Amino acid sequence: MVSPLSVRLPKLTAEKIRTMAGIERRSIPEMLRLLAEEGLKLREFPDLIFTDGPTGRRATFIQGPDLWEVLEPYVLADKDWQALKASYPDLDEALLRTAIRYYEAYPDEVEARIALNQAG
Repeated sequence: MVSPLSVRLPKLTAEKIRTMAGIERRSIPEMLRLLAEEGLKLREFPDLIFTDGPTGRRATFIQGPDLWEVLEPYVLADKDWQALKASYPDLDEALLRTAIRYYEAYPDEVEARIALNQAG
């Protein structure tokens, strides 16, 4: 469900959004939606950043691998905590739990990345 929202932005912010939308060949409303969604995720999960790559932007640990990569063994093992820990013994347990929380909040996003990797 989409909810319309009217916002007023400082001129410089609006110009940056227009520029980003042009570079990414997106409409301004789509760019605003993407920026808002990413900003919310960054606030929800401060251990993450978003990085660009050949398959688009994706959640990545600040000092580590892509989130979907960490979660792939967990998801493929039917959400088995031990499989996740065994696959990433050097990652802090708190980061592994952050990955699971992200997956629980955005399962479609994570599963799409895993499916893309499995197909490739």
